[in-house]
Amino acid sequence: MTELSAALPAHLAPAPAPEPGGRIAAWLRRHMDLGFRILRTVAPILRFRLKGQRWAVVTRAEDVEAVLRRPDVFDVPYAPKIATVMQGGNIFLGMPATEEARRDKANMRLTAPSAEARARIGPETARLAAGLVEQARPRGRLDLAMELTQAATTRLYLAYFGLADLPERETSDQARALFGYMFASPLDDPARHAAAEPVAAALRGRVEAAIAARRGARGAQEDVLERCLRLQEQGLPGFTDREIRNNLIGLVVGALPQAPMLVPQLFDLLLDRPRELAAAQAAARADDEEALARIVFEAARFRPLTPGLFRLCREDHRLAAGHWRGRTIRAGTIVMAATRSAMMDGRRVPAPREFRTDRPDPLGLHFGLGQHECFGIHMNRVMLPQLCKPVLRLPGLRRAPGEEGRLRLDAAFGIFPMNLTVAFD
Repeated sequence: MTELSAALPAHLAPAPAPEPGGRIAAWLRRHMDLGFRILRTVAPILRFRLKGQRWAVVTRAEDVEAVLRRPDVFDVPYAPKIATVMQGGNIFLGMPATEEARRDKANMRLTAPSAEARARIGPETARLAAGLVEQARPRGRLDLAMELTQAATTRLYLAYFGLADLPERETSDQARALFGYMFASPLDDPARHAAAEPVAAALRGRVEAAIAARRGARGAQEDVLERCLRLQEQGLPGFTDREIRNNLIGLVVGALPQAPMLVPQLFDLLLDRPRELAAAQAAARADDEEALARIVFEAARFRPLTPGLFRLCREDHRLAAGHWRGRTIRAGTIVMAATRSAMMDGRRVPAPREFRTDRPDPLGLHFGLGQHECFGIHMNRVMLPQLCKPVLRLPGLRRAPGEEGRLRLDAAFGIFPMNLTVAFD
């Protein structure tokens, strides 16, 4: 383990952000699905104050979608922390609903086209995951968090982004720390802010060095960095050296942690559901990509990437107007659009507590909605099943005995799986 990776938890763990809702939030974390089910029935739009800050938790699918579809009212709250990570400035991830944000996202899509997900990302993920599983065969055990998913995802994305020379372990640690700083809480915690600054500075320096090195070796790779420099030469807006650096950092921080946050949780669920696990194994062994993807994303509905997405209300707004549950959300309120709750809302999802693979929209709200839908949604769509596939093909797949076989989350933020070891014959 590098010095940086060893130091990150110590930097960040002592300074947990204030808990929104205090006891309510703590209880919800322990009994999340039950808590959301109660709220959907008795208080679908829960408003409260904590230490002078207005909060709202929105739990019904219709209302969650209404929040996410109105970025002009419910803005993303990430800009101040993005400015810390980027040393000033912003990227489309943290911009309000403006023409500049739409332009920058569309232009960056030229560097990572959606069609490339199946043509390039899927096959490369399959190759990397199969190789890592094969390396584990002699031991008969595999850690799905760090050893498989984090390693495969980091290696794949750094090469695809044009940053293959960055150290894998340190960069994945940096991405995880900065993802937690930016997205785990919308509040500004001075200790976490201070801890994030040197991590961000180290990542900025390495990305700047990669851009400078590429200028002396153009055309050898076809990756995101190469395309950014090509678009810069064509005079497209949003591609100054600083903007290229910032967008690459945004991709690293946003992309590297996501699959490692999901895959161990999916197996943690499937290993306790023999029927669903057997169906996933059969689909993997039969190379039935569609069936496997449906099982993976249905499992993710029970164990999604995040409980919800934070938004900042910019103006007074009546949510669910005309209904008994309607509430006015005041300007300045921090809103959590509880996507996990929405995907369990029986008003929108038939038989929500049943594990069903015939749902018309298997992706659901896993990666957001509207202007701020996850930029990597097309990559995640193909990556997640391919990361799971070689594991599901292993004979005698089961949890490793003892603590190794239990899902362990990070101490700093409580959202990153750090270990789930499986055994096999």
